[in-house]
Amino acid sequence: MTKENAKVHILFGTIKYLEFVDDQMLPKKLIGIALVALMCFGVLQALHPVSAATTSTGPTNGGTFILGTTEDELVTNQNPLTASGLSGDILGITYADTLAYVFENNGTSMPWIASSWNLTNGGTTLTFNLVHNAYWMNGTQKAMQFTSQDVLFTFNVLKANKTLDVNGVFPAITNVSAPNSYTVVFKLNAPNPTMFDYIASQVIIPHTWAAYEPNLSDIGSYTNMNIGHQLSLGPMVLQNISTSSVTMVANQFFFKGAPHFSKEVLDLYESSSSMVEALEAGTIDATYVDPNNLYGQINNYTGLKAVAFKTAFNLALWFNDKVAPYNNTDFRIGLSYAINYTAILTKAEDNLGGQVNLGGLPWTLSSYYNKSVGAPTFNYTMANHYFKLAGLHQGSNGQWEYANGTVVTLNFVDLNEADWDTAMTLMQSELKADNFTVSFKVVPTQVWVTDIFSTPNYTQASFFNFGPLLANPWFALWAEYSYNGYWNFEGYNNQTVNHLFNVSMNETFNSPAFNKTLDQIQGIIASQRPTLPVMGAEVYYGYATNKVAGFYPDQQLISPLDSLYAYSLNPPTSNNTIYYIIGGVAAAVVIIGVVGGLVVSRRKRAKE
Repeated sequence: MTKENAKVHILFGTIKYLEFVDDQMLPKKLIGIALVALMCFGVLQALHPVSAATTSTGPTNGGTFILGTTEDELVTNQNPLTASGLSGDILGITYADTLAYVFENNGTSMPWIASSWNLTNGGTTLTFNLVHNAYWMNGTQKAMQFTSQDVLFTFNVLKANKTLDVNGVFPAITNVSAPNSYTVVFKLNAPNPTMFDYIASQVIIPHTWAAYEPNLSDIGSYTNMNIGHQLSLGPMVLQNISTSSVTMVANQFFFKGAPHFSKEVLDLYESSSSMVEALEAGTIDATYVDPNNLYGQINNYTGLKAVAFKTAFNLALWFNDKVAPYNNTDFRIGLSYAINYTAILTKAEDNLGGQVNLGGLPWTLSSYYNKSVGAPTFNYTMANHYFKLAGLHQGSNGQWEYANGTVVTLNFVDLNEADWDTAMTLMQSELKADNFTVSFKVVPTQVWVTDIFSTPNYTQASFFNFGPLLANPWFALWAEYSYNGYWNFEGYNNQTVNHLFNVSMNETFNSPAFNKTLDQIQGIIASQRPTLPVMGAEVYYGYATNKVAGFYPDQQLISPLDSLYAYSLNPPTSNNTIYYIIGGVAAAVVIIGVVGGLVVSRRKRAKE
């Protein structure tokens, strides 16, 4: 065990203490890439597979690990400040250059390219001490040493182009300085409970990018840098990209040690079924971004296994709280009773998921639930009671109408993803059965993103995932329900809730007073339902058991740590145990009861 594997306990405004933890408990990294990237969750699937050119030999030490994926995102964008989808995944492995490894599933951090840090001056000065053995790679050759100039350059770029500052660190940062080659100092205008995580999870770019464009505000426009010129810092180095395959080779000079396999290949499929067929045929070792309805199919194949994990995300119905009929609290409460949650869980999510309460927290943070707040229930009688309280009535033909006799029309919109579309179709049917006029349309990803996230007066309701950027109950609630929260697309603005957020910032994390304030916030959210939590989400990995023993449940397949730790050739000894390699030693983890932090089924990188 080394200092690089220290767990940092961060309480509001200050880092209280360090606790060294065993390598075997390393969770996944939060890769800070881009806001737009987190919004584009969709996995659009076509009818024919893309040719997979590589033949799998299994991820042996020094061998090749081949991963099948159906992600449709084009892989041409090689700028880690703006890349999304599969490009963002690849850059997460090849850059791997955040100051700390910030874990959204448990709220802790691990030193990464910063070996240590400290918070002083009442929480307004944050100092990072950088590692001395990290090198930017030009192909497989060292290009230059990583220094504080790279960090300083990155944050100057963010300051020059606010659209790249997706973590919102400016204007909270008043100054960034580099007193020497291995120290960076951030001055903050006030203590902030989330600023450490935002700064620490910001992806860093090499200062030599200034040669591409002296105007720092234009750095984000570069997307097509030549392979080898990106100056990678991570465990893998990009070797080749095509429309059907991505190949990365091990960085033998990676500052945390070389990966235990020499090559990682991503084979791209346009059809989930063809990807599963490739897994069965042995062409690939594992599958990544699987639709839930294939979970049972994979487990029915001899020699294949799918393992599901909880994610830090709730599936939610989102709507604009400022437009009718969603601007009426009683209508939103009525809507919550008009949805059959069990049907969505079984028919849309193939029983991968579970019940959440109405307080707004993801189910992985259920230990912070307000115990007096219940789960959403399906009850037409209660739904109609609240619809009437909202001022609606049923006209002569039975359809719900406003007081002026206008028929209430509900518009649902979603992107083309099978489980979400099934869920929305079920909601449409249930509301039609309750005499509402309901339309539902599937739109391209970009249209969906523009309509739902970028337009302040959208009138449709949409179904998608919400999860905290960090495993912090305060942030999870603040991001979605504060008037200035990063995920407050619904436009919710409650003065009491805003006040309670301000109060909680001055309370000690996990103290009785702090938890009481969180309970109060959840109680108000449950009583007003500005968004509608539907269920907690689960995702899974599929893999060939003769090639891969399993995966550590708190990591995602596309992660720098995976290249170092996540795979093992040891055969599993039971259905409840997975194996992974750390320092050449196989270790077992019982997965029953483990809360996973996977973020793989849809690339959820909003506000990262």
